[in-house]
Amino acid sequence: MVIVIEVDFRKISDPALSRLAHPIPQLFDSGSSPRSLANLYLRGLARRLARKSIKTTAEHLKEFIGWMGASGLDVEDITDHIFDSYVDALCAYKKSKGDPLSWNTVNARASGAYRYLIWCYKKGCCPHLNPVELDTAYGGVRKKYKAKGHPSKKLKDHTDFLELNKAIELVDALSQVSGSVAKNVRRRNKLIGALMLQSGLRVSEVVNFPLKDLPEVNFRGHSTPARVKGKGDKQRLVLIPNSLLLKIWEYVDFEREKTAEVAFDKQVGGKSDSTLFLNECAARLSINWVEKLFVLAGNKVGVKASPHVLRHTYGTYHYLLNRDLAGLSKLMGHADEETTRNYYVETAVLVSYSGSYSALQEEIDKLIEAGS
Repeated sequence: MVIVIEVDFRKISDPALSRLAHPIPQLFDSGSSPRSLANLYLRGLARRLARKSIKTTAEHLKEFIGWMGASGLDVEDITDHIFDSYVDALCAYKKSKGDPLSWNTVNARASGAYRYLIWCYKKGCCPHLNPVELDTAYGGVRKKYKAKGHPSKKLKDHTDFLELNKAIELVDALSQVSGSVAKNVRRRNKLIGALMLQSGLRVSEVVNFPLKDLPEVNFRGHSTPARVKGKGDKQRLVLIPNSLLLKIWEYVDFEREKTAEVAFDKQVGGKSDSTLFLNECAARLSINWVEKLFVLAGNKVGVKASPHVLRHTYGTYHYLLNRDLAGLSKLMGHADEETTRNYYVETAVLVSYSGSYSALQEEIDKLIEAGS
């Protein structure tokens, strides 16, 4: 939950703020921790907006940040597709009496989120955001409102996840909708989805995963620890099931190596990217491309899907089978266990599933293999 508190800055050393006669709205989470980036944005606006305008802006920003939190997202994760999902949610939201939000409300909230994201992009805080495509998504708000389409993300709802069988269908579909008949491309796409589903990686962590950090298989257990660099360049350990890790090494030794060799010949000595997964030009995959791949795969299996849904599916089932909040928090890269609790505990209770974590991974392996 996000709350707005008006803060008096008249006694601080910043002359631009201390001259303001009115307090500035600032955002805090339920644990009283400030939302620093959003608050910096509001303080900047307060220097040129009237008190009423800045209060309205803060309320719109509160709604957007609250929606991101409920969806398990941070500013660093935002793309034009995620902004589009927020617009979907606004257009389909119903009040307690069943009435939809008015056009003025939807337009104002979408505008507030759009202006904030553009500011964040200019600050370098949204590395995966394409401003041109964001403009296109923002320009389609009125059309979405008239259509009243179904939202891909509901406001303040449970964490999005897929039931296991549907998640497997989505992973399998990733190999079928790439637009290429090349076996190496289909195999790569399926491995990308499997790695998210079986290790809980973010899409940015998958596309930026360095080949040098891929560990050798440790046959003493079911899974092998791997080092991952996540948000804010913070490193953590994740567990990659050995059966999946063997398949990834097969891709590296054959398909990836062949892709790198072809690029080397075409570019007369050109070097391939150092990341684990390469496109057909031996360059790094883009997050935007992977997100579009998930949209196509989701359409094929009948769900609105993003890469993040597989991470949430992993977190939900992991907690359900292990009930280890502290361990899951470390695997997911959350700085606070409360974040993990908010995302997965309540959702896990809703999922009816039994067995051990090893059994879960083995079942995923079997189902993925059966779909190959």
